Amino acid sequence: MVVDAARMQRRRTFGQSVATMVPIEVTSFCASTCRFCGWRADNKEMVRLSITETAIREQARILARKGFSHFEIAGGDDLTLLQQHLKGLVRGLKEETSAVNPEARVSVCLVPMHEQHYRDLRQEGLDCVLTWQETYDRELYGYHIPSGPKAWGVDEQLRLQKKTDEPVGFLHRLRSQELAIRAGLQAGLGAMIGLSKVTEADILSVVLHGRRLIEHYGDAVEPLIIGMPAWNPILTQASDNRPASEFDFDTQGNFELIAAIYLLAFPDRMAWVFANGRVPPDIQTDCVETACCFTSTLVQISPGAYLDFKQSELDTMFERVRGVAEATPTFEEVMSGEQFMHYFASHEEFVAGFEARNLHVVSDRSYLRRADWAVAAE
Repeated sequence: MVVDAARMQRRRTFGQSVATMVPIEVTSFCASTCRFCGWRADNKEMVRLSITETAIREQARILARKGFSHFEIAGGDDLTLLQQHLKGLVRGLKEETSAVNPEARVSVCLVPMHEQHYRDLRQEGLDCVLTWQETYDRELYGYHIPSGPKAWGVDEQLRLQKKTDEPVGFLHRLRSQELAIRAGLQAGLGAMIGLSKVTEADILSVVLHGRRLIEHYGDAVEPLIIGMPAWNPILTQASDNRPASEFDFDTQGNFELIAAIYLLAFPDRMAWVFANGRVPPDIQTDCVETACCFTSTLVQISPGAYLDFKQSELDTMFERVRGVAEATPTFEEVMSGEQFMHYFASHEEFVAGFEARNLHVVSDRSYLRRADWAVAAE
């Protein structure tokens, strides 16, 4: 009944349209020690890479020509990147993608920053800030994230704050959406499905959080992007700290239902439910048909993953490299640095799957313009 109701609302508000986004990892260097993530600072088996502005511009040109409308900058908790390189990466990504597609939008999914940082990044072309709380259970958050920027937060100079008895990182992350909204940006929120022993509590917390943002900030809130990250194994198996005995939630079996709940929990068009590549493509496409107007395709979670390695001058593509025998990494070495298990399908395969279900790809910017809503729904 819930899935059927969601399908009705989805058709009523978004018609048969879907917007596609692509994540571009910019760094796998990380100062946090999250137990569930392959990029955590104490995982010595991982290849570490940080890309240059040249590399993001080249990937931007490759990806923009595929028809994406939304481009996400993501990465580990790398304070050097935030302090020295982020503005140039945002600017370069927006310039290159807009040159191909004037509708292009850019988001970041990184360490939560402060309102002025978001205002400054907006001037460089940033449109949206995505922040996944991981879990709304404060004690569980502290257990899984014991140290680093994610645990202790960063100050206004983007320096790591000192450890205190207060859950500074947890609370700063919880405020990230508010800071983005105050800076005039769209915001995304979500909890990691399956991380908590009571996953339902985290799902309902996302709903309560989103509703409170809409209630408090009113017309200043663009539609909220409701993410659905899932707790998957990391690829360096010897370093996987995931306690299998605690992972008993059927993520794949419930993914479509959770997407439906998220859509139904918000007023029309106030939530873009976001299906991602942490479930198989067929389940992801089911979610798009049922509830999600926003989805990732062509997901490869490694810095530099979309580069054309045959044509690129690799020494200009990586600003920092660690764990590679030679200064220039091979494609295989680059791809060995994925943080979680993801399910891969090409953008073209996803689009063909959408079209088989009478879904067509549009720019996510069209969902922001009220005059276009009726057109999208037809």
